[in-house]
Amino acid sequence: MRLTGRVRRSHRPALVAVAALTVVGGLLAPTGIASAQAPADPLSVIESAIGMPADGFGLDQLARIYPSDTPARGTYIAMMDGFNQLRAERPDVIAKNLQTVVDINNSADAHTTSRAIFDNYENREISLADSLGSNLGAAFLDAYEGGRLPKVKALIGGYLSRSGGLVNSSLIEKEVFDNPRPFVVDPARIVRHDDERGTVYSSVESSGSYPSGHTSGAYLTASLLATMVPELAPQILTRASEVGNSRIVLGVHYPLDVISGRMLGTAAAADRLADPEFVRLVDEAGDELRTVLERETGRPLADVIADDTAYLTTGEATRVYRERMTYGFDRVGASGVPIEVPAEAAALLRGVFPDLTDAQRLQVLEQTALDSGYPLDKTGPQGGWQRIDLAAASAAEVTVRADGSVAVS
Repeated sequence: MRLTGRVRRSHRPALVAVAALTVVGGLLAPTGIASAQAPADPLSVIESAIGMPADGFGLDQLARIYPSDTPARGTYIAMMDGFNQLRAERPDVIAKNLQTVVDINNSADAHTTSRAIFDNYENREISLADSLGSNLGAAFLDAYEGGRLPKVKALIGGYLSRSGGLVNSSLIEKEVFDNPRPFVVDPARIVRHDDERGTVYSSVESSGSYPSGHTSGAYLTASLLATMVPELAPQILTRASEVGNSRIVLGVHYPLDVISGRMLGTAAAADRLADPEFVRLVDEAGDELRTVLERETGRPLADVIADDTAYLTTGEATRVYRERMTYGFDRVGASGVPIEVPAEAAALLRGVFPDLTDAQRLQVLEQTALDSGYPLDKTGPQGGWQRIDLAAASAAEVTVRADGSVAVS
């Protein structure tokens, strides 16, 4: 049986100000509704009062605590703590880390800097929209900003989205590693790119650089969006890599910040997708997204995608994604070490390969992984994340052998 990753199975959300609330039947309800007057379903009263779309997620879905809100790994510090060893023992790597920022920042053309500024100020789901192509991307933005994708917006809509949280926000890791930003370390060599809003640098100069929060958020969002639209998974994921690269263009992050941000965002997405309770939200949002996009375009998604070449081809997307996995660093460890793909990472391919088992999906990730030895690669229980090439895995053509194992061509 031959499978392909191109086959799928049959602006920041508004802050909702809730006025004084009283308790009705053990639940919160708007002040002014007495217990005796409470309807049979207090949740519907709250949802109506705070303006939740009738066809969106219910408050019981959004307000509940999911297992992946506090994943078993706790924080994401252990998977990226190889940075401490690099700082202590590899001044050559740290020097290249800064020099790469200078080179990318200084050589960026007007188009690149414009997109970097756009990525700085826009929510990640808005940045990712053009990865869908010009036609589908425009339809997505029109429906999203027009309120016709309430579940998608609740799930991936900016910093307050339900898929986010304190644990996967990078805030804890930034405090632990406490690494100064490039434009702070070497201001004379960093060109400041900004527009009239003028807060690219002032908004981050007092916070640590490692890992990149913009990058981790982009990869988390992209991984969920790629699960919903797996036909364009490589392009969506590569657009997330561009969001990370934009941070280097601006001189506010180093390559190692962006690489670790990819690791964090990918692992956070795996935690969400491996959570059987939370993944129901992803599936509902995906069904909504595909239904609305087909209604907006008046055509099957496959036809729209086939006719739209506005973004990257699959081959170009996977090439660019792989390049940004290493940013030209030399190996600091041995090559050829077998990868230990974390078990939860199998869920990252559930949208692309719905008919494969988790064990088979892990094999796909193993066979498409980056070689060992590059900075931040590590083995053991928290290892493997630096080497997972999700774009290549999503683009893979897979043959299932008679014994159930898989081969990637």
